[in-house]
Amino acid sequence: MALQPTKTKLSLDGRWKLEELSEATKDYTQLYGFAYSLLPDLPLARREEIDYIYGKFPWRGGYSTVNFFSQLFHKIPPKLRPEVVRIQYASPGFIELSELLLVAITVAGIVKAVCSALNTAHDTYRKIQKGSIDHKLSKINLTKEELELTQKQIAFCESSARQLIQVFGLTETQEKLIDQRVQGNPVMKLKILLSVFRRAEPLAKKQSDGKLEVTGKKSDGI
Repeated sequence: MALQPTKTKLSLDGRWKLEELSEATKDYTQLYGFAYSLLPDLPLARREEIDYIYGKFPWRGGYSTVNFFSQLFHKIPPKLRPEVVRIQYASPGFIELSELLLVAITVAGIVKAVCSALNTAHDTYRKIQKGSIDHKLSKINLTKEELELTQKQIAFCESSARQLIQVFGLTETQEKLIDQRVQGNPVMKLKILLSVFRRAEPLAKKQSDGKLEVTGKKSDGI
């Protein structure tokens, strides 16, 4: 699969504080790294590196989450990472990027799906978070070779992951890639999807408020 960067746009409107823009771009780049990991037919060496990142963290705190997204992003070849081409701050304005179109489309799809049912998606996330605490998932070290999971824990993780996959609008092929990356570990899959939601929701809120649109479309060059 030939991967070439394409010019795309993030649409902006309204007034932005500097820290808002920083937070939005951080969430976008972290989702971009996740979406890149779901590309089919990546070179073998790249797939092996990504598989290693998926499996290396214990997922027992913020350390795992931050480093998971950071390391995924930095496995993308530098020329394929989002790069600012130009910014126009107006009403409306935009940020023109050079990035992989297939990855941008996946990020835009996730944000749009969460945005389209924002309140329901948030409620789903909160219920799953509470259930994770009730099922004591935070105490499980996922780097152990053999996990001792109860049937209730497994059922909860599988059901919750299905709900989040629907919230994100991910395809069956993309879900299969996630399953391959986590080697069928239901707790790891759920924790990764929960962390994806925490990055998608702020962007979806801004999109719902009309301040941002993650389009996943080619720039018109204007």
